[in-house]
Amino acid sequence: MPRIACPNCGARYDVAAGVIGPAGKNVRCARCGTVWLARPEPAETEAPVTQWPEPPPPKVREMEDEPPPRLRMRPAPPPPMSAQDIDEPPPPPSRARRGTGAAVAWVLTLLVLAGAGYGAATYPQTVIEAWPASARLYALLGMAP
Repeated sequence: MPRIACPNCGARYDVAAGVIGPAGKNVRCARCGTVWLARPEPAETEAPVTQWPEPPPPKVREMEDEPPPRLRMRPAPPPPMSAQDIDEPPPPPSRARRGTGAAVAWVLTLLVLAGAGYGAATYPQTVIEAWPASARLYALLGMAP
């Protein structure tokens, strides 16, 4: 892509190929407004691609010259268990200990919701005064005061 530069302020612009011919073209700088006859500058040459040297060929080992590789030993298996060593498996944790916190949280949540429902049903006028938009809900449920 050809590149042109403003002679006044030095701003550089990339121009699509073929827009500026070899004779040049009058252009206006977008930065300073100077008009000049632009001729495309030669494109900057890219650095040549460096060729990496070929790697050396792999070495071929002769089987007679080298001893065989050592084998990795597996760990010995555990000794067999006798009838005396076998105990009953431990009992699973009791449900009471496992879910006590979750059960308490559920009970408290249900109590709060039940209290809110009771208050909304018993004191609708107070709820409507505190939250006027709830009047439509009471009218829809047929509980308008």
